[in-house]
Amino acid sequence: MQILKQQFSVKAYPLSLTKTILLTLTATFFVVLVTMYTFLHFEGYAFIDTISETILNAKKQTLERTINNYINVPQQSNAIVVNAIGREDVNTLAVRDLSGLLINNISNVFSERDYLDMVEFGSINGDIIGVSHDRLQENYLVVKDAGTDNKLMFFSDFSQDTRVEKVITHFDTPSREWYKSVDADRRSHWSRPFRDYDDSLTAGIAWSSPAFDRHGQFAGVVASELHFSELNNNLQQFKPFPESILLIVNEKNELVASSDPALTQKMFTATSHKLNLQTLAQTGVPEIVEANKALEKQNTPGMLSIRVHDKPFYVDTFAVQGQESQLNWKGVIISPATAITHDILRYGLLVMLVLFTACGLGFLAVGWVLSRATRPLQEMARKADELVTHRWTPSPDKRHFPEIASLETTFMALSHKLAESFELQRKKIEEDETTGLWTRAGLEHNPALYKRRNMVGLIHISNMYNIVNVLGTEFGDVFINEFVSRLRDLLPSETLIARDTTDKLLVIFPGLNQQKEYLHYRDVLSSLFRGEANEHQTAEIKYVYTGNVGMMLETLSEENFSTVHRGAGMALQQAEALGNGVVTLFTQEMYEQELFNIKLHAHLNDAIHQQEFHLVLQPIIDQSDETLCWEGECLLRWHSEALGDIPPARFIPLAEESGLIVPLGKWVIEEACRELAAMIARGAPHDFLLHINVSAIQLLQQDFAWHLMDTVRTSGLTNSNICIEITESVLMQDMKRIGKMLGYLRRHGVSISLDDFGSGFSSLSYLHALPFDSIKIDRNFVMGVIDDEKAQSVINSLIVLASGFNVPLIAEGIEDEAVKLKLKSLGCDKAQGYYFRRPSAFSTFHCEAGAFYYQPTAAREEESV
Repeated sequence: MQILKQQFSVKAYPLSLTKTILLTLTATFFVVLVTMYTFLHFEGYAFIDTISETILNAKKQTLERTINNYINVPQQSNAIVVNAIGREDVNTLAVRDLSGLLINNISNVFSERDYLDMVEFGSINGDIIGVSHDRLQENYLVVKDAGTDNKLMFFSDFSQDTRVEKVITHFDTPSREWYKSVDADRRSHWSRPFRDYDDSLTAGIAWSSPAFDRHGQFAGVVASELHFSELNNNLQQFKPFPESILLIVNEKNELVASSDPALTQKMFTATSHKLNLQTLAQTGVPEIVEANKALEKQNTPGMLSIRVHDKPFYVDTFAVQGQESQLNWKGVIISPATAITHDILRYGLLVMLVLFTACGLGFLAVGWVLSRATRPLQEMARKADELVTHRWTPSPDKRHFPEIASLETTFMALSHKLAESFELQRKKIEEDETTGLWTRAGLEHNPALYKRRNMVGLIHISNMYNIVNVLGTEFGDVFINEFVSRLRDLLPSETLIARDTTDKLLVIFPGLNQQKEYLHYRDVLSSLFRGEANEHQTAEIKYVYTGNVGMMLETLSEENFSTVHRGAGMALQQAEALGNGVVTLFTQEMYEQELFNIKLHAHLNDAIHQQEFHLVLQPIIDQSDETLCWEGECLLRWHSEALGDIPPARFIPLAEESGLIVPLGKWVIEEACRELAAMIARGAPHDFLLHINVSAIQLLQQDFAWHLMDTVRTSGLTNSNICIEITESVLMQDMKRIGKMLGYLRRHGVSISLDDFGSGFSSLSYLHALPFDSIKIDRNFVMGVIDDEKAQSVINSLIVLASGFNVPLIAEGIEDEAVKLKLKSLGCDKAQGYYFRRPSAFSTFHCEAGAFYYQPTAAREEESV
């Protein structure tokens, strides 16, 4: 043995493994330490400056968004009040009638915006009403009208029955800053800074908007105020560091707000109602004065560095402009460099200390572990291959140290445990516990899969999840096993069945099949979801199976199985679009269609910016008088420079999936209002009702209602000109929120139409809870009204239903006179379709003297003959 050892001896290092590892770790630690010291010595200050600038820039961007959102609140507040006054008559409007609206605006709509200090309305006759809930005075109401003897009275709460806190005898509304500029040019403005009603130490600005009644007559001025004291308080919260100074200056570089309120107190004088605003240079604060000098010399935007009393400071600015960019103010941030570098250096020292401690402890631990583990590890490494084969054999030595004996025993047990675990894991991966079927992974490892087989079916049981959610997992297990049992009874015994996902099964048919065999198996699989044979009964419940099947013909191999699986999946997707029980065979056109969808998605992203979308109008005809038209539906069209004309049924679902429906929907609303306003200007009726289709994603946006009504207002229209159309799929998203949104819109004059009614399974369940003004029949019923008695019965029922709700019923998709006459005889109120007019550009319709004329398609064809 000794001779063999000498023969096969391997040269060894002079140091043991333990000593080598400890020396290597020590050397590595000192190299890292020297490298860190060198880096910090030569590059440390530049590195800290870079980090500081990055941190401050990130905080500045957050601060800019926060303050500009703060500034935007008065504009949103005014829009609501102006819109409400637009439905009134100035001759009968009393300012006290608006108290509820103003209170709701400040207490409910903007209840979380405590920095909206006051909302007020001043009428053309000098009357005024305002509500406020600032932090100091809490809630109070201000009124001046004949009921107060033309004196300005301050009430202690929102009610006029509360205590009168203060009275101002000679208060001239038209002389107020927030009133007079708007009164002069009838346009919205930010007011100049002004003091509060009673010459107190309260000052602010207001967003003032002209209000017009429903006849277009000027009614007065609406103003929403922001007080500088509140702005000061918020700046204290907004400043990036406790030591920072945050300032807001106007276009004249005068200080209007500060995170240090003491700096703004000099704007108030004891003898004048006006404000004495200081420039930054006049504040006398060294940091602010030096920052002002640096900003005056600055040529390009960016962060500046200054020194005050030999202390470094960072200075940066950001724009404060508001939503319509009329407020040409800016914010100034002054932060001491130590506010940032102090934390960076402190954390750096802490990291170094932790590093030293960890390394010291690590060296001790490594030395101890290595000394204990080296010898047993040599033996364990020699037998490592036995660990996973449950053939671990003990060392031939009869006796061991207790630690080695315990480790040896543990490895023996672990070897057997691992073998059992691997087997259980294999079964879990390759076998479905519920059905006993192969999983997809198990199926791929089954050699029988690749022996003379060329037809694959992917079965989707579409109501599987509903069954589990409603009746529980145990019933779901019975449900899927019953389906598998039926499937096995209908298919040849050599068929391979695997569970692909919870609600999908893979079926691999035996042999090399042709079109004839596919047609046979298609009917067999379709029968699983249709007919009386699909009805099942347990002791407690009756149920059916719903679903579809996608199939593909392709000889299977290990290389192409995933491709064939994807092909069956594409066919399944096509089948599901055609209804329950449909079985579809994969074709190359399906693959090309999916590729086209990918291209379509890429082009859709740029289509809005490239102005590839346009709107068309299709009239809706009152069947009692077909000579004139008073409403129509706005439809979206897309002509892509690269892909040509794309039908809405192709790109609308893609827009909803990608989220692009939100900006696209806003564009449609804005463009539709612009087109309608132009058409009314050409002579169309002022009360023309335009239908606009809206998706669930749009309705669930927080700013949807505000954007819609603001667009209507800025376009010169009224809310009664707009009707939004929603489908049943919209209602199924979030019934409670959507119902609340629809009720809000309808209370403000926007009409609601239920589109494609009857296309789903639960339309009737929504009607009692929804506000709506019309119902549109699903075009599938309209197309079959001549020959299909069931379609006629459905339409008769819908006519009775609409009559019960006292709303009109609109039939869309009318393409010939026979259908039109049939629907008219059944009592359908309104109609829409190619028979009357194909969707056309708004500019192609003839409008004159308050009338909208259209040319029926049939009449055009007769003229061309």
